[in-house]
Amino acid sequence: MYHYACEVFYVEKITISISDLRKLYKYALNHCRELCPAERDAETCILMIELGRKLGLRPPCHEDYGDFSEKTFDSIVKEIEDRYGKKITDFISETERRGPKSLQEQTDVMEGKFALEVIEAYRKRREEREKEES
Repeated sequence: MYHYACEVFYVEKITISISDLRKLYKYALNHCRELCPAERDAETCILMIELGRKLGLRPPCHEDYGDFSEKTFDSIVKEIEDRYGKKITDFISETERRGPKSLQEQTDVMEGKFALEVIEAYRKRREEREKEES
């Protein structure tokens, strides 16, 4: 007897009124206002941005990150790399090991880590869409 393993990809969909979705979105924005950046999740942030576009609403991070595109976060990584003359991963690991020397370094570690998480989240989303389409 042979056993085959196979992965099944599917998307579940629900229907919700726009007014209810707006209420949920505004409720979720409280998390953004109160807990970000201490407690943020790159994948959820991308969802909030995309949903906000469709609803005509903007989360607070729009002021800092604009359109929240992958290009925006690539630029943040490049800016930090240029400022310290090393790869972002090297900068982050070195700074975390010895501790930040300045508020700028502390901020750059936090922003650099988040930028890498967002870039990775966008990559994962692309891969998932490609799997769904094939």
